[in-house]
Amino acid sequence: MITSFLAYASPTLRTILIRAALHLLGFFYPPINAALKRIRQSPGVPVPNSTLPYWTTPPSSLAQHNADPSIPLPESADIVIIGSGITGTSFARAVLGHISGNDVQGKPLKIIMLEARDTCSGATGRFVEFFHPFFQTYFVVKELTERIRNGGHITPVLYSDYIGLKETHGKEMAKQIIRFRLAHLEELLAVAKEENLLDDSQCRQVEAFDVFHDTGLFRKALSWLREYQTDLPEESLHFKVYESPAELEALQLSTKTVGCISTRAGAVHPYRLVTGILSHLLNSYSSNFELFSHTACTDIKTTDDGLYTVSTPRGAIRTAHVVHATNGWASHLLPGMRGKIFPARGVMTAQMPRTGLGEKPPGRPWTGTRSFVFYPSSSVGEYDYLTQQQQQQGQSTPHYPPPDGELMLGGGLWRAIVSEIGAADDSQYSPKVENYLRQALGSYFSVKGESGEKEKVRGVWSGILGVSADEQPWVGRIPEAVTGRHGNGEWIAAGYSGEGMVHAWMSGKILGSMVLGIEDDARLPSVYKIDVERWKKASFEEFVASYVEL
Repeated sequence: MITSFLAYASPTLRTILIRAALHLLGFFYPPINAALKRIRQSPGVPVPNSTLPYWTTPPSSLAQHNADPSIPLPESADIVIIGSGITGTSFARAVLGHISGNDVQGKPLKIIMLEARDTCSGATGRFVEFFHPFFQTYFVVKELTERIRNGGHITPVLYSDYIGLKETHGKEMAKQIIRFRLAHLEELLAVAKEENLLDDSQCRQVEAFDVFHDTGLFRKALSWLREYQTDLPEESLHFKVYESPAELEALQLSTKTVGCISTRAGAVHPYRLVTGILSHLLNSYSSNFELFSHTACTDIKTTDDGLYTVSTPRGAIRTAHVVHATNGWASHLLPGMRGKIFPARGVMTAQMPRTGLGEKPPGRPWTGTRSFVFYPSSSVGEYDYLTQQQQQQGQSTPHYPPPDGELMLGGGLWRAIVSEIGAADDSQYSPKVENYLRQALGSYFSVKGESGEKEKVRGVWSGILGVSADEQPWVGRIPEAVTGRHGNGEWIAAGYSGEGMVHAWMSGKILGSMVLGIEDDARLPSVYKIDVERWKKASFEEFVASYVEL
């Protein structure tokens, strides 16, 4: 009854009711109040002493590019990009490589990229997953149709998300969103090949498995898949279902597994892909593209002549365009986006597989050719995700040592979600989540004849993701009502909610076309575009209301 009431209540009334409910919960459980405060306040700039991601070992030669404070900043630029992750890199590559990337005099546009810490040290260089709504502890939450994960996956959420997208946005828009996500696999493979980074980045196709331990949830997933296949037959060609004991044993899955669904997807070493591309851009466009690491943007102001002043501890830059590619930190410089895009902290690990894992079937090892999302319970909100680096012993690239088949496992955030929502400090992480991840793989895989050997943990770290209050990325020119500043030269691509690998590259690329004044790319779903109406409607309370079922 309450669900029906919320569905028909006006947005204003719904917001008031949800806000009241949250405050009531906070009265009985104070950590909720702390989480709500974090969501609505500035995330600040990235902390200087972050945990060390396994992805960034060894660091790129660009890690501290132009970090020396004695190196002067340029006084002006045509475009300033804030953030050196996958979004900012895609944007820079699109603009620099386009024939229209010149000013009105025909000179190449001057682009400056600023990074608060080491190059590519945000989510792209960390890749941690996020969450399903943390209110399942306090409300009865409906089975969500969105999962948020990362860790080098080029694995879009498809059938499990499609049903909800169709209900919210209609069938045709839901199809467009799915196709936009799917486009990233071929796009990133093509970019890695063009940049001669296939070996360094390990960008490749894999088979992605959704693994279920609960029969009811597995059957529900199969029903979602059937509807997806009916509406999107061409996009469904690669799906397979495994549920016989013999099939599951051959996949080396534990006896707890009741079934799994697989499809074609991708995997990549995101840090090496992005830093490799940036290196090429700096070499190819040395006269008009510069990167300054350890140079945080602290403020943005407009000038009387219609330009922007971008302030840093090293000085200020005058520019006509500012591109916000900071994802979880976006609202620090855009106060209007607080509560619209908010940070969340997750944990990821690198572990060495136990003996025999990945060696089946005989003669056909699967090390580095699969990725997984595991659902250990009846709730779709409890999941872990896993990808694996390739194993190329003795086959190092010119820039990096050979990968060793490391298992890159993240998840478990539902065990500490209240403390992690709104958290933007990646110098620490939840001990509860860490302890869980250290032992989780033991219940997911089974190696015939194993003697109780466990995976060996090589690294644990945290990272910050940007979560969108209306569950869709924000892409485009930012209205003055949002920036609070006069001018129409601020742009954004952010709020990927942990699905950056299937949103960020194309979003950054299309944003580049927008800034250049090129006709909008029809592939970008219109619900991703930022406008005042969407901005006013999106709120954390609406985010909660969309999941509540009492």
